[in-house]
Amino acid sequence: MKSNSIEYRLRELVRARGLRKTSRALGIDPASLYRSLEDGSNIKLERIKRLLAHLGYEIRIVKSRKGKRGRP
Repeated sequence: MKSNSIEYRLRELVRARGLRKTSRALGIDPASLYRSLEDGSNIKLERIKRLLAHLGYEIRIVKSRKGKRGRP
């Protein structure tokens, strides 16, 4: 079964590009990057943004049109 976690999705993107190549480009130790991408690792938003930017993606938060103010 595939996971829907952010760590899983980032791990798939990094694997496609290469873990060592990505870690070198970002100035991150490969072992540290690998641990960051484990499910349940509680990866920091700043690292997510750096990884996504390096891979050609960005993260956006868009207000939902559903629900009332303050409620989902």
